[in-house]
Amino acid sequence: MHTAATPEPASPIPAPNIRARSEAEAGALYARIKSAITDGRFVPGARLPTERALSAQYRVARNTVRKTMIRLVSEGWIVREIGRGTFVARRRQQAPAREAEFSLPELLEARLLFEPALVELVIDRATEQDWDAFDAALDAMRAADTWVAFKEAKYALHFAIARASQNRFVVRLFELIIASRRAAGWGRPGGHPAPLSLVRETACRDNAAIIAALRARDVPRARALMHDHLVHTLSSVSGA
Repeated sequence: MHTAATPEPASPIPAPNIRARSEAEAGALYARIKSAITDGRFVPGARLPTERALSAQYRVARNTVRKTMIRLVSEGWIVREIGRGTFVARRRQQAPAREAEFSLPELLEARLLFEPALVELVIDRATEQDWDAFDAALDAMRAADTWVAFKEAKYALHFAIARASQNRFVVRLFELIIASRRAAGWGRPGGHPAPLSLVRETACRDNAAIIAALRARDVPRARALMHDHLVHTLSSVSGA
């Protein structure tokens, strides 16, 4: 049986809100285990540590580990065998597609149509829990050390913004966007030309400015910053 080294423990993600912290930790744990599988540290057939061991190693709740394992199973990365344990899938089995996959430019164009316009709703309706979720996602972005962890955290921030609008249709739209990007493995046309550290620094600066404008209840500035961030991202993807 193959064995593999366990990836380095994740640094705790500071967040004042329990729910926001749990979501950020689950996203980070998922990204780290998935990265360990895709880069070969967990080889096909390797037994993964128990939920108890993962909980202790990463300093997260057992429930967080369990939800992460369920997600990895549903996506075909791991298999669970009763009485034996959890193993890296020898050949990833793709789950039947339930959501349509769209190109990254298509999704960014759609986001440009509605995301800047959410600013007024967010400023008017955001709760303390929402502000905590913004902070937790920004912290996770700054701490991300893989592309998957970075993308999970970045989309978690914008999903938190959509959720703060308290518009269920908008929230559903963003769920579809995230499902499509996850199905694509968070990839982009031609890969990314810049190193993670540079992209992360720029994205953290831009998104921190958006959150600061929302806190200041500055609707025109928040809307303009959101628009410019999405335009810049779309331009970089389209090669414009």
